Amino acid sequence: MDCLSPKDSNKFSILSKTFNSSWLTYPVLHFDNILFPIQDLHAFNAFVHRYFQHRAPHIVRCLRKLRFCYKVQLPSDFCDFHFCDFQPLVTELLYFASHNNCKVVDFEVDVITLFLSIPYNALHPMLSSEFITTLKLSGFTLLIPDPVIKCPALKLLSITFCTGFQTLHVVSPSLVEVEIIRCQELKSVIVESDEIECFKFVGVQSSTINAIQPCDISIKLVANQCLKSMYLENVIVSETLLVVATKILHVLRSNLPKNMKIYNPNVEILQLENYGVMENLVVCAPNVECFEYSQGFWGRSCAIDISTCVCLTLLALEGAIITDGWVKSLVSALACLEELKIIKCDMLEKIEFKNARLETLVVEGCSKLKAAMVDAPNLLHFTYSGSIDIYPLLILSTKCNANIKLKHYSPHSVPDDWFPRLSRFLSCFDHFNVITISCVSTSALIFPRELVLTNMVSPLHDVKHVIVKVGEILMGRAVPSLVESLLWLTPKPDILTLESSVTGKKNTIKFQYQWNGRKMDEEEDNCCFELLIKCWRHYDLNIEYEGFDDNNGGDQLREFFASYL
Repeated sequence: MDCLSPKDSNKFSILSKTFNSSWLTYPVLHFDNILFPIQDLHAFNAFVHRYFQHRAPHIVRCLRKLRFCYKVQLPSDFCDFHFCDFQPLVTELLYFASHNNCKVVDFEVDVITLFLSIPYNALHPMLSSEFITTLKLSGFTLLIPDPVIKCPALKLLSITFCTGFQTLHVVSPSLVEVEIIRCQELKSVIVESDEIECFKFVGVQSSTINAIQPCDISIKLVANQCLKSMYLENVIVSETLLVVATKILHVLRSNLPKNMKIYNPNVEILQLENYGVMENLVVCAPNVECFEYSQGFWGRSCAIDISTCVCLTLLALEGAIITDGWVKSLVSALACLEELKIIKCDMLEKIEFKNARLETLVVEGCSKLKAAMVDAPNLLHFTYSGSIDIYPLLILSTKCNANIKLKHYSPHSVPDDWFPRLSRFLSCFDHFNVITISCVSTSALIFPRELVLTNMVSPLHDVKHVIVKVGEILMGRAVPSLVESLLWLTPKPDILTLESSVTGKKNTIKFQYQWNGRKMDEEEDNCCFELLIKCWRHYDLNIEYEGFDDNNGGDQLREFFASYL
């Protein structure tokens, strides 16, 4: 029976007397309107009641798990729910669980804004049960003003989308995991446990913009005890809460004080999202390996001091106040750093540092950035999104691939000076192995022929694989025009890949080159005049097409190459 779903075990029960006996005495009751898709709510209520009355006498004093789940699937279901009262049934199920040594109790009701009340007499025995190991309640009004949960065997507690109580006090020596999510009216949480490892709390946002309902959180640990993870969201955070010993700490969409200092020698992963008034952040966490900071929609810009975090392998900053000197001194000193993300840091004008271990670098949306010089011999991935006027953009790595995201322009609004600026910008990536260029329209990449003729030197002479991702359907004459432009950007590629985010299709052109002395001496429109490295036109070509057909410019593309062969 453990290997079967509740629905299948119900079906198997009619096969034989042995199956029926096993099903009747199986110590698990599972009622779920998703697993038993009965459209009529009254019929589902009657089904659960009938099913329970049939099974209950056979599992007295040995119930292992009881799950009841009801979720509104259609708006019409919500209208009908007002006329279908589950409260007597839920009360009866809870009574049965508390009086029959149930270990796992999982009750979930999702009816949009309506909360189902649980009477005091039905819930109170559950909060002090000696047998229960898992307690999950979701979508209920708990008619106990200040519940105190004292279950000595409890390991997992989850209370989500519940109301009716203002304080929650949990005392359980064996408690391992606590989850409290969006419980209205809750103002205080106290957790006492010798074994707790994971704590998750998501508060409630008030109707006022960027207002969070306050809730005091206290986690009492024994000496030398350390959480594995703590997740806080929609919380008014105090420094006392952030010094709780934990290895992983996530603080998202929360109000942080103006001047915040985090001293936590245990933390290894730290993620902060500033939705409050924090302007200065000092992190004293010598063992932290991953640090991510982001400025929330309502948050202020924040100055950050992480000089003591010498073991960082990942550093991600979004909307932080950092200077050119800050980046140069700090990043160069992080000997273990493998991944660096700098996003929307608008005070930066120049990125310059040396780091021998860095493998991934992301720079996006830094509006004042004018130049970048990065000496990172082991850099493998570089992502850039922002102005193409940044120059020089020097990345010293011989094994790096680039991902470039170009600014959005409609087909008829590309500026006149766009293509000369783009050509100079792309020339900074000439030594890269693979370049991915993302843009909304192909018009941003189809260079005018007069510009190509006046600029003989291609910006990406040594690049062997170019991937172009566009936000439109690739078809018709636009395909050979785009390919011709790409073959000027990178005159002797091994692979050209075209991807459309609209259709999800990936089309590939593969080139194999054979020496042709006669073509080497010819000058096709003076394309490679006095250049030592000749373009694709001066070779005998073997071209393979993958993914092209009549609907996405395949015929036009073959005609284009046939005119040169």
